[in-house]
Amino acid sequence: MTAIEAAIVASMDLGKSILPEFIEAVYGYGDDVAIVTPDAIITLSKQTFQTYLTDWLEALLEVS
Repeated sequence: MTAIEAAIVASMDLGKSILPEFIEAVYGYGDDVAIVTPDAIITLSKQTFQTYLTDWLEALLEVS
């Protein structure tokens, strides 16, 4: 997983833009993923993480 993927998911979860350089860490444990930013620690299931990325990509393709 890249910082870009984590930034996309963090942005969608927090409702504000998070740049990749503000991702401090990403941890995977069991079926969950934790994304650490300066403002928050976001914990999501891997399924939710994947769904956020899929939704973002679909929205991006619809705009094109």
